[in-house]
Amino acid sequence: MKEWTGICPIAGPPMFLRLVSLLAAGSTAYITLATIFWLVCIGIGHNRMEMLYGTTALYLLTLAAAVEGAWLLPEDIRRSSSFMRLTHWLRSRWD
Repeated sequence: MKEWTGICPIAGPPMFLRLVSLLAAGSTAYITLATIFWLVCIGIGHNRMEMLYGTTALYLLTLAAAVEGAWLLPEDIRRSSSFMRLTHWLRSRWD
């Protein structure tokens, strides 16, 4: 019988390192952003902070989705005719 090593053969050490990295980066980002938002909220007031956050979130999340789509989409989807038509349509709308 094989001895238990504590490492799953499917999700071995690389997966564990990814999870630890995600946890560390996520908690650090959360603490940093929470502190910044708290300081700004104290500095300019709660209502103005909500106004700025609501407006900024709209543009920031739209930009993040666009960058993610442009960067992480698989090559076959980016080269598909429907994606090219959509890209052409979006570019022609702004001309």
